[in-house]
Amino acid sequence: MKKLLLSLALSLGALSVTPAMAAAPAFSASQMAQVKIKDLSFKEVMREFYSGRMGYEFIDDEYIESMPNIGLDSIDSDGERTVALMHPVLPYKNVAGEPRYLAIIEKVQVNNGSLVSCHVCGATADLYSFQKLSNGQFQLVSKTPKDVEFSTSWGRVGLYAEDIQNGLQPLGKNLMGSIFMNGYTSTGTTDTWWDVLYLSENAFIDVYTLGDAGSSNAGNYEEDSPLYYSYDVTFKVMPENTTYYPIKLTYKGDKPTDDYERINSVNYSKIVKFNPVKKAYE
Repeated sequence: MKKLLLSLALSLGALSVTPAMAAAPAFSASQMAQVKIKDLSFKEVMREFYSGRMGYEFIDDEYIESMPNIGLDSIDSDGERTVALMHPVLPYKNVAGEPRYLAIIEKVQVNNGSLVSCHVCGATADLYSFQKLSNGQFQLVSKTPKDVEFSTSWGRVGLYAEDIQNGLQPLGKNLMGSIFMNGYTSTGTTDTWWDVLYLSENAFIDVYTLGDAGSSNAGNYEEDSPLYYSYDVTFKVMPENTTYYPIKLTYKGDKPTDDYERINSVNYSKIVKFNPVKKAYE
């Protein structure tokens, strides 16, 4: 019914645009460049981007205590509070070979000092890329938009510096990025997928799902069982004179059909391309 009413309103021109419905702010390299901090310490990064939101939070959790952290915003009705964690700064080079620095601020939920952790418990993160100026300061190059969504599980974001570092490579004509694996295990089955991080310098930093990375039910069946399956999916970036490079995915192993009625031995490849309108690989 709501869709029908919306359609009628549009056809009659009766639907007006409110501020809440307005488009998200456009990326501005000049506005980014106005942000300069003296170093990439937790103290300076948090003061620049989270002033007025920080406060003390009791922490008694090994994962949270492994990184610099501080409470954000107020405690909600469930007694939970957001806590910001700063991962080690990741140095990398853009497609022109210029040094860049990636700061990752993970935002998790905490209750009574401990990470709120369950299979469906989510988290998020803010990413910032910087360049170092001749005077020693660090100038903002790009950052993630407010609505960015990362793969999460057990209350943590699937962003690990080593994985990002290992997957760094050009992903377009003027685009450096990283392809890395995420996944989860439930009831004896492990599912994985490839995520793609775009470290754009003329747009917001963002993340997309590239595709399936493989699956196995080895936690439920022995390898000689007719119900056992396990397959892997590898990727290969295919550079060409395009804004976004195509990527070839190769499937090998024993793979179930979509309806899980059959398990087939597979060895095939397909090429996926990024659709900038849909913001997805297809």
